[in-house]
Amino acid sequence: MEGEVGMIQQTDRPFQRNGKHHFRLLPGWLLSITVLMVLGFAIVWSIQNREKGPPRPVGTYRHPRVDLIIQSNVGGAFVSVNGQQKAITSSTHNQATLFNLAPKTYQIMLKKPGYEEITQSVEITGAGISQTVQIDMQLSEAAE
Repeated sequence: MEGEVGMIQQTDRPFQRNGKHHFRLLPGWLLSITVLMVLGFAIVWSIQNREKGPPRPVGTYRHPRVDLIIQSNVGGAFVSVNGQQKAITSSTHNQATLFNLAPKTYQIMLKKPGYEEITQSVEITGAGISQTVQIDMQLSEAAE
């Protein structure tokens, strides 16, 4: 019966179906135990950190770029920023918008024929995405 097909022969290999040596299963068991331990640590860590909540921001957030809305009592006035003309106040809403200004101090000048030229220092704080400033013009004495 020794060479018959279908018969199981016993060998001296470490893995045997009936018995004692299961060394081939050892790497699989070690991997499974390691994965379970990592998952356990991750669950415990997430439960502990959930109670703390999200991290709180330190200080106040400053927007890197701000839109400055200049409102005036006069439409059609030329608006200059630090000596360079950038916009004209609208005739309907008497305002102009300067886009993407970095937070710092600017010299805003309004000029229109028949009105006195006015320059105002405006500090862009970056506290919001837009900032509004009111700059009113007066009729010049020559126009009266």
